[in-house]
Amino acid sequence: MAQSLFQAGLQNYYQKLVDHGLISLSRASETLEALNSPSVSNYPRCLFCSHLLITCCGCSNVTCDNFCCKGARVVASCRLCFSTLALSKECSQIDCSNRAHFIDGTICPDCVKPTDGHILCVCEDTWVCGPCATQKILNLCGRCPRCQRCFCFFRCRYINVCVDCHKMTFCNDCMEEELSDEGSSSAHKSADLVATCEECGSRICIDCVEENGSRCDSCNNAYCKICSENEECLDCGALICLDCSTEYGYGCRKCEM
Repeated sequence: MAQSLFQAGLQNYYQKLVDHGLISLSRASETLEALNSPSVSNYPRCLFCSHLLITCCGCSNVTCDNFCCKGARVVASCRLCFSTLALSKECSQIDCSNRAHFIDGTICPDCVKPTDGHILCVCEDTWVCGPCATQKILNLCGRCPRCQRCFCFFRCRYINVCVDCHKMTFCNDCMEEELSDEGSSSAHKSADLVATCEECGSRICIDCVEENGSRCDSCNNAYCKICSENEECLDCGALICLDCSTEYGYGCRKCEM
């Protein structure tokens, strides 16, 4: 599929060069024929400046990667007409199919619509492009339970989130409104964060602390799922953290009691 898109892009590219009088039709045909030869490199080069021809990963747009080249001026790079926001930020969604565009140096507005339903967290550290925001389950963003605005999960200064289950507290604005509306019951529930991971400093909600056995039975320190490496005490069977179980640790305090 990718190869057929690239071939279609090459044909369109050379046709535009012909239309603008930069090469003859016969030369375009000869070049395309030569590119189909097994002995020719898989990375075709520009006829004018010998720079590599680049293609959009999501569609068939092909152009020269040398923006000074007359071929590139005829077939402008997608990057030149893409939004300022998307040029300055990479989509934070881990499985975003358009992240590769930044690696290849070319982005296509026909297959990436950043302003159509995109999300920019209030902290401006996390941006999610339109296709991911509207078509996927977000893995780095969630909504405030009260106002439904999107915020990023980790280290955001405008909201807190449980590192294990991704339940979110109210955002700062909603917290203030809740305090000012004291006495009135809210239909939405904020996550109750009761512990901090001893290893990474992330917050953990009361449900995860109780369900996942996040606390060490010996020292009572809490650990998130990623950092948790509890071991069973050989004497009493209590789950204790590595700090307590190691030779130079505290030892199992349950056994000492």
